[in-house]
Amino acid sequence: MEDKLTGLVLKNLPIGDTKNLITVLTAERGKKLIACHGARKLTGRNMPATQPFCLCEFIVSEKNNRLTLKESYLIESFFELRCELLDCCVGSYILETGAECAREEEDERELLSLMLNSLHALCSKDHDRVKIKSAFELRLLAIEGSGPVCDVCVCCGKPLGKEFWFSPAEGGTVCGLCRNSGVARAPLYPLDEGARMAMAYILHCPPKRIFSFKLGRRSTQYLETASREALVYTFDKIFESLKFYEQQKDILPEE
Repeated sequence: MEDKLTGLVLKNLPIGDTKNLITVLTAERGKKLIACHGARKLTGRNMPATQPFCLCEFIVSEKNNRLTLKESYLIESFFELRCELLDCCVGSYILETGAECAREEEDERELLSLMLNSLHALCSKDHDRVKIKSAFELRLLAIEGSGPVCDVCVCCGKPLGKEFWFSPAEGGTVCGLCRNSGVARAPLYPLDEGARMAMAYILHCPPKRIFSFKLGRRSTQYLETASREALVYTFDKIFESLKFYEQQKDILPEE
């Protein structure tokens, strides 16, 4: 049986001398593994479309629940990501976290749309990469049902007041009273009103508008920390691509 799938290549695993096993997030069937024979040959017609970051149309044959690639048509390669190391690092982080969240035979159109919008934003240079990364992290958590509370104190349910913090363990913002009384679980990270409003906007705005907000330097730093720690706490690990990005960011200057 043949099928046509449109998807984003998340991983490319070499097998043997010429075969690849690619992980693809598809609009039609969620995350799928596709065997690609001859894809590692430089002359192979499917080689360009089986690389990470490539959005493609795949013609596959299916037997015993296993997919084998017959033809592929490249739609978008996001080539610009390969020209800037830090952009490539954030792009790889988007692919790795997406691969972690995606499920087989599930409707993952919202996740795929978020990933594609984020990759397009990185390539366009219209938005700061730190803002793109933070918005992606928070919206990903929202899609997974773990979006943080940021309109009231997550511990007592009361208004936040003038000073408030973010608790990944509690899943949202914490007021000064709950922080000072020890009710809220540590660690707690400072937030300001700009970062809090940006979080609320990212979590609830139309999907294609998640990068349409402006923040000052301090608010951006608060947002970056809160979104990172929220994702790390939710998944209970630091992704390898995130580690590499942060190592490189300490060496290379942000634009």
